[in-house]
Amino acid sequence: MPSTEMCTEATSLPAKKRSLADFLSLLFRLLDDFGIRYCILHSWEELPDNLSSDLDLAVHPSDIWKLPIVLRNLRRDGYRPLHVVNYAVRECRVDFVWFEGGVMESVAIDVTYGYVEGGLILISGAALVAKRQRRKGFWVVDDSTEFSYLLARITLKGNLPTRHAQRLKYLVQEIGAAPAEELAGYLFGKAYKAKVTEACVNGSLREFLPSLKTQLWRTVLKRDPLNPIRHALGNGVRLIRRWREPSGIMIVFLGPDGVGKSTLITYITLSMGPAFRSHRIFHYRPSVLWQREYRGDVTDPHGCSEHPASWSLMRLVAHLTDYWANYCLVVRPMLARSGLIIFDRYFYDLVIDPKRYRYGGPLWVARVLRPLVPKPELVFV
Repeated sequence: MPSTEMCTEATSLPAKKRSLADFLSLLFRLLDDFGIRYCILHSWEELPDNLSSDLDLAVHPSDIWKLPIVLRNLRRDGYRPLHVVNYAVRECRVDFVWFEGGVMESVAIDVTYGYVEGGLILISGAALVAKRQRRKGFWVVDDSTEFSYLLARITLKGNLPTRHAQRLKYLVQEIGAAPAEELAGYLFGKAYKAKVTEACVNGSLREFLPSLKTQLWRTVLKRDPLNPIRHALGNGVRLIRRWREPSGIMIVFLGPDGVGKSTLITYITLSMGPAFRSHRIFHYRPSVLWQREYRGDVTDPHGCSEHPASWSLMRLVAHLTDYWANYCLVVRPMLARSGLIIFDRYFYDLVIDPKRYRYGGPLWVARVLRPLVPKPELVFV
């Protein structure tokens, strides 16, 4: 899969007008130029000018290794891959950011090389792109494959949005009732094929979703008993890799009061937050093991006397322990799930300005412990 290393290299960006339409047109052109067999799985009617949600792409498994080349070319044009997330078996997500009129914009591309949902491997990547069709300068999934894909997705998610209900009705009309019944029968069995197809046409599919989910599992297990085991093994490898190589980022801001740390943190959270799956802000100590007592805003941080040396050393070790507890219980899991972690001040602050924290112990002890604190990816001073 693509590496996040390419996302951190600094390059000079050409002066040009960037937009969602330009990004998508460039993406589709690059995919074609490098011979990547792909197709858009749904909601392509208003592309490239408008994208209602994430862009869902199916890619042939044999062409996955070419994707880093496409990412590098997009980055050279100013569309930065922020991170690459292997969020499910045979699926990954790439979040892009760029500046448009001085405002940071973002878009997410979900790439699947095998449709997996609800613990089952349902459609291979090769099958998803096998009958793709050319529309408006890009490739889209054919009607029959889209019908099977949407039907399986809706069933396992247990949710039927209005736009998907309308799309299923349209697809049945396009491919014909008899072919649609054959596709439904492959997913749910012959006893259900007519009933499911009719429900797609008359809008009553939502009522059958709970029973259809059970029937889909039965049909898949009857045809392929080892299917969920293969999924579980692949998912285990994926989870280990995401924990070892998290796709989130931890940022620390240091500086005296009044220099604009809070303003900058607010701006970054608002502008970059949508590109991450979650975000959280901590102020100095995370307070996982015990909560700090709030005593109002600090107006004279250097006006109090130092704590005794013994008390200061105990607090220092306790703070280090608190940082590690927070990292193991909160930060690392969030980073593994592509989270944005921001610290307004950090343990480093005590080494720089011990008087602010009333530290009365030997400063060399704080300096020795400083490298033992969980290390952030970025530190702004």
